[in-house]
Amino acid sequence: MTTTGRGRGPDDEESPAAPPIPSFASLRAPRRTHAAMDVLLPPALPPVPPPVRERPVAAAPRPAEWPDLLRFGVRAATAALRLPGLLVREPARRLRRLLGE
Repeated sequence: MTTTGRGRGPDDEESPAAPPIPSFASLRAPRRTHAAMDVLLPPALPPVPPPVRERPVAAAPRPAEWPDLLRFGVRAATAALRLPGLLVREPARRLRRLLGE
């Protein structure tokens, strides 16, 4: 429907009042509505932390002394001296076993 002249047409009608633009503070604020479950149930209690168990304090290891270091050195030297023999003897034994001797 178009009108001629100075009359008002359908495009010229005023629109209904627009709702106000919400502020940022209202958008950030949580909206709390009470549901039926909120009314029926008691408020939630804060979580209780588990009890702290005390661990027994272990005695600190004693520092190494010269006799301990001597024993360790003897074991390391013995192993180092046996190693070349093991590297040669074991493959030779396996080879003899494979060859049927």
